[in-house]
Amino acid sequence: MPARIDDLLVLNANLSKTDFAKYLRDREAVLPSDFGGLGDGVADDRDAIQAAFDRAAADGKMAMIPPGTWNVSAGVVLGGGARGLIMRGVLRYTGTAPATVLTLGDGGTVRNGEKLYANLQVVRQTQSDWSSEADIGILARNLDASVLDVRLVQGFTIGLRTLGDGRGFEDSTLYLHRFLNNRIGLDIRCATATAWNTSVRYYGGHFAVATGINPTLDRFGIRLSAEPGAYTNHNRHVFDAPNFELRQLDPNVAIPFLNETNGSAIIGRALRMEACSPIVARHTGAAQDCEYEVAWANTYQVGIDYTATATRCGNAVLNRHRAPASRHLRLLGAVPNLRTAAFRHSATEVGVEGLAAVATSTTAATSLAALSFNGLDGIAATSRGLLLDAQKGFAFVVDTRAAKEFALAHWLVGGADGGRLFVRCFDAGMVIRENIAGDVLASLTTMQWNIPSKAWTGGAVMADASLNRRMTVRLAEAVAFAQIGIVGFDGQIELEALRLYGLPEAAPSLLCGTPALPVGQREFVAEVSWDLPNLAPGATSLLDVTVTGCRQGDLADAALASSTRFIELDAAAWTNNTVRVMARNISPSATFDLSPATLSVAVTKRRVP
Repeated sequence: MPARIDDLLVLNANLSKTDFAKYLRDREAVLPSDFGGLGDGVADDRDAIQAAFDRAAADGKMAMIPPGTWNVSAGVVLGGGARGLIMRGVLRYTGTAPATVLTLGDGGTVRNGEKLYANLQVVRQTQSDWSSEADIGILARNLDASVLDVRLVQGFTIGLRTLGDGRGFEDSTLYLHRFLNNRIGLDIRCATATAWNTSVRYYGGHFAVATGINPTLDRFGIRLSAEPGAYTNHNRHVFDAPNFELRQLDPNVAIPFLNETNGSAIIGRALRMEACSPIVARHTGAAQDCEYEVAWANTYQVGIDYTATATRCGNAVLNRHRAPASRHLRLLGAVPNLRTAAFRHSATEVGVEGLAAVATSTTAATSLAALSFNGLDGIAATSRGLLLDAQKGFAFVVDTRAAKEFALAHWLVGGADGGRLFVRCFDAGMVIRENIAGDVLASLTTMQWNIPSKAWTGGAVMADASLNRRMTVRLAEAVAFAQIGIVGFDGQIELEALRLYGLPEAAPSLLCGTPALPVGQREFVAEVSWDLPNLAPGATSLLDVTVTGCRQGDLADAALASSTRFIELDAAAWTNNTVRVMARNISPSATFDLSPATLSVAVTKRRVP
């Protein structure tokens, strides 16, 4: 095809300008080269492109940009009368003033339905300083049931804006590719109170900002926004697998989603965050029921930032990176505050309700009971947690004959890093399984066998910086029981909270505090039959009762199933594992000879003050 009308007339002298116009109407696509455009990266092709767009809109044809670099000094508009636009070349804006370079579809109340815009590529020759939101690469207005495919938009304040103008932008599919060096890659916006922008599907998208581009300014991948007074109930936008590399450099923030609206159900799936702030979305209004699924991030914990103007919450971040299995598990056991659950097992030992105290020091013990302690020395209470020496820790004890997968979450005071994952494995007879390959796998560390303690410990400190604070644990089929917890392996740790999760299809028993493992409890009880002798007024009788686990200084109490109120009982933790009970006849005149009865003895450990 000749580049210019005059060239075509020279080649075919019998083709008049009227016939040429008819030829353009009959052809499927209209090209800027039909109107003198060159696409050589030198000439200003703005007028030729606009002429081609006007003809395509007037004749209901497809507009096409052939291969090449098509310079424009001002914006061009493809009206809604056109069937769409296919670009094989790049549209390059050569001006410096803020401008909307490529506008698609009519504004106002016109519906632009069943359109196809494919392989769009719009770049700015001079990088925008992001000072004006009038600087837009592509503006798509009022699309409905259409397809928009953006391959490249680069260097603008706003890369692509989808706009509900006097009516809606809705029910369309957008294929997103490379959005480079824009302050806001995609702006989903409404212009008037009668407009809407809802129910749109987005696939892909690489939103990136290069190092050195406006480094002090905040940047966002996707924004949901509205003009003052315009419709703000943006809803049911679904984003599949976008990638954000926004180059967070202090003092800027780099956030994938900026939601300034009051809508709902903004769904982001399988997001990737590289060089971003640890925030997947910033909400400034009443948006709710939004979900952001983070498949990968270069930071450990990703959240939502609610500004002072936000009036709703109810949104969720699904952190599927780093131990993703833990996100599907259900809570099995929790000690949300070790400090309040702590007790004095003895004068020097401290324990925690619901947990076994464990140690990584040398041991000759081989059974679960002998390797689980009700309390240990080297543990001290602080104002908020428990300070554990390097060889000490706490663990949940679990029946793992059916359940095999668990997650451990811990919290050190102040959110500090520290501690290592600790796992001991036992067979069905509650005997230690020593250094058997495959017994324990962890999600974010290699488990190492500790010979002195006969336990597996994590190969690395649990830390945000290492992205391994949250751990998933998988046990072998032959492991019937396990201790799963944390130890201060590398030095002291100040532990505040500990939680254990498991798969929802299994509800394994936690053994601490059961007859099978009477540790991790403050209260110990025993019952015996006591046949009191004849007790004259003021006479007493003594009985020593074995209460395994009691220590001198524990609080003790006793009760006797008796038919008289004149037998008074006193109890005291006499020696380790023994409570002495004294029965006294307090009657002033009567002698009692009671039948054998059940004596119940209870011992309670003192709270740590």
